[in-house]
Amino acid sequence: MAETYQVVTSLYADVYKAIGTNGKPKGKNNTLLMGSFVKILPEVINNWQKIFAFGKESWIDKSNIGLSPSLKCFYVDVGQGDGALIEAGNDENGLKIIIDGGPNDNLSRYLSKWQYKYYFDKNQKVHLDYIFISHFDKDHYQGLIDIINDDHYTIGTIFHNGIAKFNNEKVNFPKTEYNTELGKKTKINSEYYLETSFNTLAEFNALQAKGGMLDLQEKFLNAVNTATSQGRLENFKRLDHTSTINSKTINGKDFKIDVLGPVTSQINNKPAYKYFDDEAHTINGHSIVLKISYGNRSFLFGGDLNIPAEEHLLEHYNTNNPFEVDVAKSCHHGASEFTTAFMNKVNPYATVISSGDNETYSHPRADAIGCAGKYTKSERPLVFSTELARSTAEGSTRVKYGMINLRCDGDNIIMAQMKEAVSSGSVWDLYEQSFFNPIL
Repeated sequence: MAETYQVVTSLYADVYKAIGTNGKPKGKNNTLLMGSFVKILPEVINNWQKIFAFGKESWIDKSNIGLSPSLKCFYVDVGQGDGALIEAGNDENGLKIIIDGGPNDNLSRYLSKWQYKYYFDKNQKVHLDYIFISHFDKDHYQGLIDIINDDHYTIGTIFHNGIAKFNNEKVNFPKTEYNTELGKKTKINSEYYLETSFNTLAEFNALQAKGGMLDLQEKFLNAVNTATSQGRLENFKRLDHTSTINSKTINGKDFKIDVLGPVTSQINNKPAYKYFDDEAHTINGHSIVLKISYGNRSFLFGGDLNIPAEEHLLEHYNTNNPFEVDVAKSCHHGASEFTTAFMNKVNPYATVISSGDNETYSHPRADAIGCAGKYTKSERPLVFSTELARSTAEGSTRVKYGMINLRCDGDNIIMAQMKEAVSSGSVWDLYEQSFFNPIL
């Protein structure tokens, strides 16, 4: 007999150990978040369905389960870096999206050992519709190499910002053509621009053939070429503010991805990037900036934007404000490299900071946390941190990773992180949009 699965369709649902003789539940077992898969067991008592979920048999109100998940976002704890998974809808009419992959195998292990373990155990393919690489810094894309190389995955499109990184001491062509670690910097009307970029996989390969590409970037390129040759990767494309991504209707709600950055210029009929101070500011500042909307709610992902980049974006959009959202992923891991003008434009209810324990960075910085709380539309703003949510049990070396969870039905949002110890029959520290109240 085939196993039957449904998903939690309410924002969250309490589940219980048993149903009493009076027909009422008793002994709270856990709290399940919207979109959580549950295995349906044969027993039904009144409106209570017996299920198996997260290693336990439990009872759930049947009105809280169904077949139509909405939007789920997992801000995965990848240490000092960024890595997020978004799932919208179901497999037949949904999307699976990765935004950055961190510097290590945390995201890969989370997907294979937890989120998609069911598929891996049955040796079934997992289709990732989009992978977005905000920019080619190690802490944003190294962790994607294992995923791209894994033949369990098929991939629709990998999007990137078009800026490669080189060791300019090793390039074998004239320094006049290649005068920075990102390529050719040119002065035009008192402003400097980066002209070297790539749009397609063929152009990326051509850049690599010139020599001097960083070893990590070549390793990534090899993975992309292999996945392409195996027929597992369909497209590889550059994005900027002129790009469009097809919208979709999911469970009756509009799902849309707006590309707000990088904002490029046209020089010699090719895209060029304003040069910000130095190589690091330039590649970080031209991160892909995404605004993802589902129904009436929206979410911002800004890579490693910095002060000159935010000023550049604000100047370009002028009096328009496409940046305001309900939940924002903090740019650059909670660094001090931000403008209060940009944060005021974003104006979220909640902010998520993804950072690690590298003490040379000291992320998240105190001013970034403080301003995330100040520049907000909420009277009780939320600031989540993967680093602060991470914990180690006393007397143990076992790490409980600090993933931040978000669920949205197009109108309502719930956000959660795991408690350090289970209490009140739930593993979750939950905040429900109202906007946002803790659920005790």
